[in-house]
Amino acid sequence: MDLDNVTMEQAVEAFEVDDHTLSFKLFEQLVKNTRDPEAMFFLGRHYVDGLGTIKDEDKALSIWKRAGKKGSVDAQYALLERVQTTSQCCKG
Repeated sequence: MDLDNVTMEQAVEAFEVDDHTLSFKLFEQLVKNTRDPEAMFFLGRHYVDGLGTIKDEDKALSIWKRAGKKGSVDAQYALLERVQTTSQCCKG
């Protein structure tokens, strides 16, 4: 698979069939290539749950903050669920 031309559909498909090692790589590449906020949301999910990578909640929260600022409602909601306060959710 050519990672330079990966699509969101390919990454989501891998995620949905629980191929988390592949989906992590695909979402990581999508974020690198496009900075797509929804790809960032999914990448954060990988980090928060340790799917296909080492669990790193701090990294997930950082990614979700950036995705939320770019308009990902899913990332904003996930972040809010984790931190439980709007001041931590939506600042810096």
